[in-house]
Amino acid sequence: MNPFLVCLGFFWDPLSQGVQNFLQSSTGEAVSWVWNLAAGGIVTLILLDSRAEELGREMTDLICLREDLEEHIKQGELEDMGPTSQAKNWLRKVQEIESREADFRVSFQQRGASPEGSSLRSSYRLGCEAAECLKEVQRLKTQRGNLLPLLIQAPPPAVVPQPISSASIVDAEKTLSEIRSLLEDNEAPVIGIYGLGGVGKTTLLKAINNEFLQRGSGGFDLVIWVTVSKELDVRKVQEDIAVRLGYSRPGKGQGQTLPEHPTDRVNTLLSALSKRNFLLLLDDLWEKLDLEAVGVPFSSSFRNGSKVVFTTRSEKVCNDMDAQRKVKVPLLNRKSSWKLFCQKLGREEDQWDPSMRSLAEAVAAKCGGLPITLITVGRAMAGVTTPDEWQEALMALKGIPVELGDMKEVLILLKFSFDRLKDTSAKECLLYCALFPEDHNIVLSVLIDYWVGEGLLDRGSYPDPIDRARNRGLVVITTLKAACLLEDGAIKGTFVKLHDTVREMALWITSGEGDKRGNVFLVNSGEQLRHVPTPERWTEARRISLMRNEIRLLPEEPRCPNLQTLLLNHNRPHLEEIPGGFFQFMPSLRVLDLSWTKIKVLPREIGSLVELRYLNLSRTPLESLPMEVRNLTKLRQLDLENTRSLKSIPRETVSSLERLQSLNIYRSKFRAGGEGGGSDGVIDHEGRQLCLKDLEDGMWNLTELGISITWMTHEDMQAVLNSQRLSASIRFLGLLKVGIRSLDLSAFHEILKGLRILEISDSTDLEELVFNTNHFSELEELALDTLPRATISWKDGNVFASNIFKNLRGLWIIRCEALEDITWIRQLPCIQELILDGCSRIEEVIVVEEVTVDNVDYENDSFFPKLQLIWLYDLPNLRSICRHPLLFPALERINVSNCPELKKLPFGLSTAKNIKEIVGEKEWLEQLEWEHEDVRSKFTPCFQPM
Repeated sequence: MNPFLVCLGFFWDPLSQGVQNFLQSSTGEAVSWVWNLAAGGIVTLILLDSRAEELGREMTDLICLREDLEEHIKQGELEDMGPTSQAKNWLRKVQEIESREADFRVSFQQRGASPEGSSLRSSYRLGCEAAECLKEVQRLKTQRGNLLPLLIQAPPPAVVPQPISSASIVDAEKTLSEIRSLLEDNEAPVIGIYGLGGVGKTTLLKAINNEFLQRGSGGFDLVIWVTVSKELDVRKVQEDIAVRLGYSRPGKGQGQTLPEHPTDRVNTLLSALSKRNFLLLLDDLWEKLDLEAVGVPFSSSFRNGSKVVFTTRSEKVCNDMDAQRKVKVPLLNRKSSWKLFCQKLGREEDQWDPSMRSLAEAVAAKCGGLPITLITVGRAMAGVTTPDEWQEALMALKGIPVELGDMKEVLILLKFSFDRLKDTSAKECLLYCALFPEDHNIVLSVLIDYWVGEGLLDRGSYPDPIDRARNRGLVVITTLKAACLLEDGAIKGTFVKLHDTVREMALWITSGEGDKRGNVFLVNSGEQLRHVPTPERWTEARRISLMRNEIRLLPEEPRCPNLQTLLLNHNRPHLEEIPGGFFQFMPSLRVLDLSWTKIKVLPREIGSLVELRYLNLSRTPLESLPMEVRNLTKLRQLDLENTRSLKSIPRETVSSLERLQSLNIYRSKFRAGGEGGGSDGVIDHEGRQLCLKDLEDGMWNLTELGISITWMTHEDMQAVLNSQRLSASIRFLGLLKVGIRSLDLSAFHEILKGLRILEISDSTDLEELVFNTNHFSELEELALDTLPRATISWKDGNVFASNIFKNLRGLWIIRCEALEDITWIRQLPCIQELILDGCSRIEEVIVVEEVTVDNVDYENDSFFPKLQLIWLYDLPNLRSICRHPLLFPALERINVSNCPELKKLPFGLSTAKNIKEIVGEKEWLEQLEWEHEDVRSKFTPCFQPM
């Protein structure tokens, strides 16, 4: 320490008590700051600059800790996890100190701009503020390490809705009625539902599950749905039950999980279920499941009204399960079959030429009364207009008996529908869907990108532009759905699913039995495998899927001369390393997905994959790209999204990928902008930071780019705008820690034309965000996160003159404390998900009095025709969403937490007809106010306490 400071402290110490007495007088108050300055304030003045610098460094570290926690929370939300009260409180305090530090930073930078700012008194106060802020920042950093657990399991709802597939229930009221009566029969604790695959068993079970949503849990404390599937995995069944009981799945969140020891797992479930009156629905049993061995208390001595209902293809399984009652799902009779067949043909039953009706009826009869074959064959024959075509179809089906009694006969019938597909690429695309796990919600965009990578959507010998290929992919999806071979998943337009019988057909075909052309698949997806099964079979495989397992080790040098697709994604956290020779003998590989693994290093041998067109390394802790990646000259898509540990991308690699059309480094460490500069971006092996110019120089075919810009300055803005070819290709854009006060996005008009995702976050300096209503025609997701000072304005006048964000599906506004309302959201025709979190000044979401609205019938005119989810969190002053009831025709769920002033929802008797859940604190739900008692009665069954 400076000797002068030591002496100064010694000198003032003896005098401090007497002088302090004087300073307590009114006269002394006028000069109290002089005493403070002398008694230690000189130290504060001398250390002001160094403390300000230290505060900046410590604040940066704290923000990084917050980002890690927020990412952890976001991942937890996918598993129905939520932050603990401690974690929420820590985040709130970080937000407060961030705002306080930002105010200090402004004052510190402007201290010499006026005589008052440069005074000793002002400098002393700044020094004190720097010291106090620094102390609080350091305390919060220390506190972060003690925040365990960070997440807790959200209380499970009594019933979770199950989507009903497009293969609707046909003439099933009698069977449903029988199952309902058995649920009320105390002498039937175990009920088996059996019948052929595709007869509608799963749809019936889902209908039973969903009926409890409408009438409450029907005397059951908990309704538990478990999909068992062909490969029985007792551990998975136990975990699915445990999740419904409020436990966490291993590796997903930090809530309590089931014990590892098998006996302890069973005892834990037995204890938890014995305290509840439950309904356990087990779908798709293929063999006996020992309930006691799972942990389900169903001995003869256990009778508390709980029930187990399961579906199976075999009556023997019903007997093995000791089902007291069995319900066979019958095939449709001739009349019902003909009715369903005509529906799928798109023709009325009485609108037939007599010469064709008899032939069509004969084709329908060949379907054997099985709904799935009637549906698929019916759709396959839609548009047939001549007797000859019907006769040809009959000949193709002649080997199948009218009475179906074997699943192979069902698969042959489905293959008839498959063979009727006129587009060869559509057939390949359908088979590709079988690479995903059974009953899996397949992300539509991921599936189509796989197809693009395989070249299934190209029309010539050279790859088509990626956007054109993707559009063809959407046409294929429409074709397959129209043929009833593919169906919508959990969210229409986002997910698709394969009916398990259709998937069985696809696997039958690709096993070699149904297709002799060598189109062999090896599929072990979603089976919780820890080891690669039979790597010797890889020699003949064309496509291999080991996604969603727990694989730890890969074979050293597998011989795969025919392999075109290899899916190893979602083997996290176990798959950490790829053997050096693993890629050496895969000369034909086109699609490689390593996302959601723990791989840090790619072996240099990846450069031998000279045919590779799709490489996904997203959400991995990858630290660098090896130089040998430059050999992948046919690569079209490279996904590095959320590679937050990425430190090195060789310039030679980037410039060599001349055919690359899609590069996604959004939310990675890549820092866009001008040449050089910055210390937080990706650097090459020479220590030079990469910039947009490096991308622009080599990638002449690039049409899709995802980037993030950190600490953006006016110079960075200009660098992006100057890269005209690349800026026009930006599809995913993150602006983090924006370093300017006013951000006019209309300057980015060339970028915004094709932008699909925009995130602006962590920008305490940003005070104004200017949008242009004409520049967001393609935007699908908009996230405004931690912009405490920012207001929103519209450059081209009245925002209500036209629909803005015409394709926006997701809107997230988080910790934007300057916003008072967001009335403009009523101009979003495609919005599906709305999240408002931590916007403390918002009192009313939509303020209609401030807008000129003529002849609006709030009960019948919907501002939000597609809105499905609303999340309202930590809005302390929110009093109203809207003062008028809104239609909300697609709304399924609204979540409300820590919104104490929100006493009323904008729902009326004729609104929100599809609502399934209103989730909130129990006290809040009980205090909600309603226009009429009838409205309360309508929505009360949807309440789910948090």
